[in-house]
Amino acid sequence: MKKLAAIFALTLASTSVMASGLNLDVQPAEGGAWVSVTEQGKAVKGAKVTSSKSMDSKVTDESGRVFIYSQDQNSGSVTYVANTDQGQQAEKAAFVAGDRS
Repeated sequence: MKKLAAIFALTLASTSVMASGLNLDVQPAEGGAWVSVTEQGKAVKGAKVTSSKSMDSKVTDESGRVFIYSQDQNSGSVTYVANTDQGQQAEKAAFVAGDRS
């Protein structure tokens, strides 16, 4: 229970940087995190999302979402960065539990 409370507190304390209305929402999940990219409340399709824990990048679907798998077995802060074809960028850090399967 303490671990869940710590994860929740760190997720709420995560930082967010917005540029030109571009916004990231990170929802930690088992094995990684769901990242949603929006601009002025609307989903951004085709944004490229990378994480500080992976060299891999994924592209958001029509709902502006993408799942980024955790490449690390240890829990910790992960920074996600989204870039659009129009040159917009946003980033957000969130606490993600490690993959200890």
